[in-house]
Amino acid sequence: MRESRLIRFKNLLHKALPAASRFARRLTGSEDGEADLMAEAVAAAFQNFHRLRDESRFKSWLFSIIRNTHITLLRRRKLRPVVPLERIGETTTGVSNPHDQEWLDGVLSLLRLQEREAVILHYLEGFSVAEAARIARTNPGALNMRLARARKRLAELIGHPGVKSELEEKNNR
Repeated sequence: MRESRLIRFKNLLHKALPAASRFARRLTGSEDGEADLMAEAVAAAFQNFHRLRDESRFKSWLFSIIRNTHITLLRRRKLRPVVPLERIGETTTGVSNPHDQEWLDGVLSLLRLQEREAVILHYLEGFSVAEAARIARTNPGALNMRLARARKRLAELIGHPGVKSELEEKNNR
């Protein structure tokens, strides 16, 4: 029985891992942070796998664990998510491709944690508002408010003179 549990877990994790890693990377803003967060979250997921009632919901269940682990790690370190100054420079200058992953991650890192989380879950990972709200441990109305604030903030960021001029320059080529 234990072996089949391990095999089921590995198979489900294998399918969800790329999206889960992207989520962890975008939450933490670094490869090191992603690795630390994923190690903790996968260990917690395996330890609690017996509590998952519906294996078809594994991905959203794993995302909830990643989110909760991230918050726990932040509290444990008594840190707020911070954007390194060099990262801010990357998002406002030297952008040659607005669809570039680093550019996207840089802009997302400028959002507050709850807004960044909402954008990643709903827009980038494709969860419905209801499912994203469940993962974020809030209600759909609150998640919609976070998304609205995030859209407004992203519009302001995209309208930033440094970013706008880079985008216009790219379009004129």
